[in-house]
Amino acid sequence: MTVIHDVTPLQQNHLPEETVDRERESRLLTENLESRNLHIHGPRGTGKTHLVKKALEEVEARTCYVSCLKHDTQYKALKRIVSQLTREEVESGHHTSELQRRVEEQLEVMDAVIVLDELDFLLLNNEEDLLYFLSRLENGPQITVITANVEKLGERLEPRTYSSLQPRRIQFEPYTGEQVYKILAKRAKKSLAERSVHRNAVTYIASKTQNTELALTWLRVAARNAEETVTEELVEEVEEEAFEVYTECELEHLSRHHKYLYQAVEELSREKGPVINAGDIYQRYRSVAEERGEETLSDRRISDFLKQLEQLNLVKAEYHYGGRKGKTREVSIESP
Repeated sequence: MTVIHDVTPLQQNHLPEETVDRERESRLLTENLESRNLHIHGPRGTGKTHLVKKALEEVEARTCYVSCLKHDTQYKALKRIVSQLTREEVESGHHTSELQRRVEEQLEVMDAVIVLDELDFLLLNNEEDLLYFLSRLENGPQITVITANVEKLGERLEPRTYSSLQPRRIQFEPYTGEQVYKILAKRAKKSLAERSVHRNAVTYIASKTQNTELALTWLRVAARNAEETVTEELVEEVEEEAFEVYTECELEHLSRHHKYLYQAVEELSREKGPVINAGDIYQRYRSVAEERGEETLSDRRISDFLKQLEQLNLVKAEYHYGGRKGKTREVSIESP
């Protein structure tokens, strides 16, 4: 017997018709998305992507949505933009300048809104040239960038880029426990059998995390494990499993080496305690990869991957400077 009638409302990527307590942000997006450049900032799980996608449905211009988590270089992002502008698949092998020319040609004959979600990952690769190119076009698009970690864009971009972009900033504050409760309750009503969720179960989740994506995953995992009702006790029991499922979803669009690296951090956390030296992580990563018959990546590349896991709030890193070894990094699994 399952208490789930329709799992869709509990999925992280589900876009419900109604939002909870985001009227101001929704209005600002609707008013400005087609008329000026925007910078949307807020912690993960605060509804930024959801509201932007909803606003894009009402836009009359051609829309391009690019996840910089998947397309984390200028070349990859340009391919995605050309594909959405032309509505055709774009094969690899083009030079960056050719992709830029095709974007420019398309924008000469149409208005467009381009959204660069998870811009943090593009900036992590020092790939701000895409922003400079798009913002300097004569018939340029309206550009919206979304970040979870970069709060002050002007401090991360070169002055020439920021002066061309000049975005209006829209801040998404973390949800309160009461707001998380409302979101879970609305989704549960559409997804689960009547009276199959105890109020205390939802309250418990809402008291533990402000990240709605994690909260929804947690409730979904609990519902799948429930025989008749989702109780507070059950929610506590599946907490670790829920975080594992959430982590798998976050890692889904990254490379297998990201997953080997996260596995290395997990294993060392269990064996050596919560805080691990980055050097030990690199060694364990090599062991994990070699066990699977994979060629290992360089320490520098793995260091970049570790920073990406940090951007996703899956690991936490503390940097120490000075001493015999100079700069060192201590890493721990980020608590749900």
